[in-house]
Amino acid sequence: MDAVSVLNEHLDVVKLLEHYQFDKVRYEGNVVRACCKLHGGNNPTAFAFHPEKKVWYCHTSDCGGGDAFTLIQRLEDCSFKEAVVILADILGIDIHNMEIKQRTEDHVKELNQWLKLMKARQKERHKPFQLNVPIKKVTKLRDFKPETLQYFQCGYIDEMMIERKDGTYYKLEKRLCIPITQDGVQIGISLRRTRAKDAPKWLHQPRNIKTSELLYNYDNVIGEPIIVITEGIFDVWAFHEIGVPAVATYGAHVTKEQYKHLIKSGADLVFAFDGDDAGRSAMKKAMELFKYTANVSYIDFADGEDPENISRDELKLKYEGRVR
Repeated sequence: MDAVSVLNEHLDVVKLLEHYQFDKVRYEGNVVRACCKLHGGNNPTAFAFHPEKKVWYCHTSDCGGGDAFTLIQRLEDCSFKEAVVILADILGIDIHNMEIKQRTEDHVKELNQWLKLMKARQKERHKPFQLNVPIKKVTKLRDFKPETLQYFQCGYIDEMMIERKDGTYYKLEKRLCIPITQDGVQIGISLRRTRAKDAPKWLHQPRNIKTSELLYNYDNVIGEPIIVITEGIFDVWAFHEIGVPAVATYGAHVTKEQYKHLIKSGADLVFAFDGDDAGRSAMKKAMELFKYTANVSYIDFADGEDPENISRDELKLKYEGRVR
């Protein structure tokens, strides 16, 4: 009897990951997710183990992937046969009378094909974006602290060329530029006007970036027990200055993809949309959307108010007095 086949047949992924003290181990559908122990990350969606396929992959680092034995080899710095023995001990399976065979050629081929597919998907998903124009450092903006501007890497550009859908270009001038990151990779940039007459007010690059599938600042709130959801980037910065983790939806609407991100976080959700008709309508829909899947509350802003345009002391009081 082959020990490798027996162990794969009786593999308990959760037991294996908990043995090695992976954080936030849990099932999401038919996949087991956790923070990746290999690179010490804190993103609870980074490490994905597929029990049926007997394979895992880290989506946010260079850890790669493999099967249960590969994982143990990486964690223990041991040989394949040693990994087999260790896994048997973890699962409580006696393999003393079994033969330890190497992986079959078909299994190795299938594993390599799967890893190649995952790498291709990761490369496409995390395609880095670089702005090829000089970026000036911003040290003063509204009432924000200089350290806040530095933390969120706020910059300024004099001009840049923007590609239209038809392939032609036009010039954009005097814009703030704020990085858009996902899983630690800068995948785009938000450009905000500094002159009232310029249009549009906000422009996101590259042209094909789907901000509807993203949450601004999501990387920085992973693992937080409470997350505030706002409409805009500057609102996130305001909450940051009172020590409250927040994300922005790039507008007064929670999309299906953003919903998934927020549910994956496992956090209590506080909605802090603008004090106008659009904001109140969006907040009402969001509260209804999440009422059976998360602990939700909201902050009530007066007409014309939003998180960024009131004092930080007042914002803190409103946060502490949120409606549950």
